[in-house]
Amino acid sequence: MNLTPRELKIFVSLAGSLNFGQTAERFYVTQPTMSKMIRGLEDKLGVKLFERSTRSVSLTPEGRDLLEVASRVVDEFDMGVTELAEVARRRSQRLSIAALPSLAAIVLPQLVNHIRGEHPRAIIKIHDVINDTAMDLLRMRKVDFALSGLDVVHRDLSYTEIMREPFVLLASHDFPIRLDDTVWREEALEALPVISMPRGTGSRLCVDMAFMKQGRQFRPFLEIQGLSTIGKFVQRGSGIAILPRSAAQLVLDGALYIIALQGAPQRTIGVITRHESGLSDLAQKAIEWIRRHAPAATGAGGPPPG
Repeated sequence: MNLTPRELKIFVSLAGSLNFGQTAERFYVTQPTMSKMIRGLEDKLGVKLFERSTRSVSLTPEGRDLLEVASRVVDEFDMGVTELAEVARRRSQRLSIAALPSLAAIVLPQLVNHIRGEHPRAIIKIHDVINDTAMDLLRMRKVDFALSGLDVVHRDLSYTEIMREPFVLLASHDFPIRLDDTVWREEALEALPVISMPRGTGSRLCVDMAFMKQGRQFRPFLEIQGLSTIGKFVQRGSGIAILPRSAAQLVLDGALYIIALQGAPQRTIGVITRHESGLSDLAQKAIEWIRRHAPAATGAGGPPPG
């Protein structure tokens, strides 16, 4: 029996959709070709996989029995290909990094310039994503490391803190916010039309925790995901944003200004890697550069001593 990974993927995909047209489009073939491929697969296996009529498609009992095995084989094949790609990346001048959008925009351009100066043939890929997506990319071996926060401890990941940055207020010169002092006070912030990142983000969790420690619940006036959109809302006088310093710097322009507050909560930023996976020389050099230069690039402090 000579089955190809593509044939198994087609079977698993069709078993999930039960739609020949959709599966044909996914694999860039015509519907008649897809039907012919399924008949060929059934001939190789010696069993009928699908019951077909003019109105519906369904798995046969034999098809259902084979689906679990086929799905596992496809998953293991994809994981193997990913591992092979990771080994090849470690042996080549390739580097892939996942980073929070603000850090990707402020820190990583300088890193890329540095690497290109020493390794002109290097191929670099940057994923500017939220924290959860960064962790997923790391586990799927799509990136060498992540530059992000780590809200909880993960046994399969290693986390090295490189800096801490405070939260600041982002306001507009055209719609200034008046504060009695420049100290972080949850009760004073509650009186302001605050714009915040949405629940589920690391930044929002830090602010929520700061309020909870004072027995208060953080209730922002607006929740917005995109930093550029937050900047536009602040500029138009819709409110004042609470953001990490690097995020505020990313959208800062002549119409906006930053208010630093004493005692503001801080988010920790670190380099995250997989326990079981070695790093290429290029990835190790990139991490060392980030540890030395990221705090200065963002205006944040380094990790606490000891």
